[in-house]
Amino acid sequence: KASTGEERTINVEYNQLDPLLRANGYPDGDVNDEKTGFSPFPGNINQLLFQLKPYSKALQRTKGAMPEFVNPKYADAAKTIFKKPTRLECMMQDFPTILDTQESKQVGFTSIAAELCFSPVKNATADGVALQSKGTAPGVAATGEADQYAAIRKIMTSIGCQVEEAAPDTYSGITVVPGPEIVLKPSFAVCPAEYKKQFPEPSKIKISARSSLVLKGSGVIIESLDLDGALVIECEEGATGVIRDLVVQNKGWVKVVDDSSDSPEYIRIRGYHLNKTETKTITFKKDGSIDGYSPVGSQVAETKEEVKAP
Repeated sequence: KASTGEERTINVEYNQLDPLLRANGYPDGDVNDEKTGFSPFPGNINQLLFQLKPYSKALQRTKGAMPEFVNPKYADAAKTIFKKPTRLECMMQDFPTILDTQESKQVGFTSIAAELCFSPVKNATADGVALQSKGTAPGVAATGEADQYAAIRKIMTSIGCQVEEAAPDTYSGITVVPGPEIVLKPSFAVCPAEYKKQFPEPSKIKISARSSLVLKGSGVIIESLDLDGALVIECEEGATGVIRDLVVQNKGWVKVVDDSSDSPEYIRIRGYHLNKTETKTITFKKDGSIDGYSPVGSQVAETKEEVKAP
């Protein structure tokens, strides 16, 4: 705060940032940095963590009252016609405003690259095409799915796995990097530290650009894998297993352009369906048996099942 020199770490709603800056020492408001082309102020996605004891203390003191505001939406450029009724609001991210000076010093934030934490699916495909043509993230189903795969690839690559990247492709006017498609279920790994545990020798993990990989279950460790196709590994709760010297080569899964009005909505909003031509499936069971894999020596895995396109 320019008038007192007091500093607070706080999330600011998009419609309040510019006037807040102008009132606190930034006469030009929120202006993009000349070098980067982006705002010098990090964006936020309203993911908030509260420590319960100080949170409860603040609620007791304030009786839960929060600052209020209105954010009218207008239907015309002159701002004379409301687009919809305006309501009185208060925001969870304003919580630091009710903290005293000492309490507010305990508020901080963690900044992460947007591609690892934020890819909303909120726009119609046509709107996404227009946004992407302007260099803005489309925020559609196809990009949301592709960005999820990309985040996992980036984490795996960062720990030393060899993961190729597919060439960009376009579906219903939206350009994405379609793969490889890697799905790590929460039961397998969530954070990078768990990735390192589940892939103890990452340099021995090789995944081609056209591959699809699904891993489920905390009991399975992937020591060495050469994948060129589709592979699904499931480890039942209570079971354990190690994948070692496994080579998988099959026809895999293929994205097929699909903009038919007869297709289900979840297909239409993506612009493609997935043709699961060939899949290698391995299951570690809690009784100690294993389906689809022999943990002895090096092997080239043949396809276990064929799944027809939806």
